[in-house]
Amino acid sequence: MPFMHRQIAATGLGRRTPHASAGFGPYRRDGRAGSQRGTVLLMALLIMSGVVISSMGVGSLIVSSLQQSRSLDNGIVAYYAAETGVEEALYAVRHQDTLPSAVSTPKTLSNNASWTRAVTNRESVVYAGTINQDSVYEIALYDPDASTSLQNIGNLMITWTDSCSGCTVAQTSLVGWKSGGPVLWDPNAAVNLYTWSSAGVSVAVPDPTRLYRFRISAKNAAMQNVQIRAFDANGLPTTVPGRVRVDALGTFNANTQKLTATLPRSVPLSGIFDFVVFSECSLVKGGSSIACP
Repeated sequence: MPFMHRQIAATGLGRRTPHASAGFGPYRRDGRAGSQRGTVLLMALLIMSGVVISSMGVGSLIVSSLQQSRSLDNGIVAYYAAETGVEEALYAVRHQDTLPSAVSTPKTLSNNASWTRAVTNRESVVYAGTINQDSVYEIALYDPDASTSLQNIGNLMITWTDSCSGCTVAQTSLVGWKSGGPVLWDPNAAVNLYTWSSAGVSVAVPDPTRLYRFRISAKNAAMQNVQIRAFDANGLPTTVPGRVRVDALGTFNANTQKLTATLPRSVPLSGIFDFVVFSECSLVKGGSSIACP
């Protein structure tokens, strides 16, 4: 009997639940303590990820702004390099009276910027801009650097924007002479008036073998956005000679800028004087006698 009592007692001791199984300590059966620790770790990772991503975004914006600022600075240097090519061409036309040459091999400046340019002495469209009332705009219909006087221009098409409900009038004149010959007529002999038309007005060029200067004046009101196009004797579009177009391209640190300038090959004299008086008699003031040949 004593043996059995000891056996039962031992068995009872073996069935006792440990203190940890009562729900105390880190080893709980529902796992809530482990779940809380995992949630904190996950939140910490999310917060760190958000900080890293935000830092990367701000850094990317800063780098992009720096790159744009550098590109803008390089673009300004490239623009002035292109302006150098244009200024050199203007000097050749105005001070040396020569047609500037094209530059295909880049010319390097002291700041390591470079420029090239293309030059042509004809234009498909002459953009005259705004011609103020009673002002004169003139273009040459011949190439002063060409050896032949044949320009093959049959007519000119003029379009402009009316500023007074159809009241603008274009006064045109053609001054012409043969190559090496005398003036064929005085400047006021071939004057025509054209009222505004949405389709433009056509001015006939009588003789393509003559050298002409074409003059246009605005009457009644200013002519805006004036454009002049040339057509040959068959009515096909052609180019207008006597004009110089310079396309300069500046480069600096992989940045390029283009600058275009157009100008007449020779400076016109019209517009300098308000009017010109032509007379075969002497011009006198006061009571002096007038002498005529």
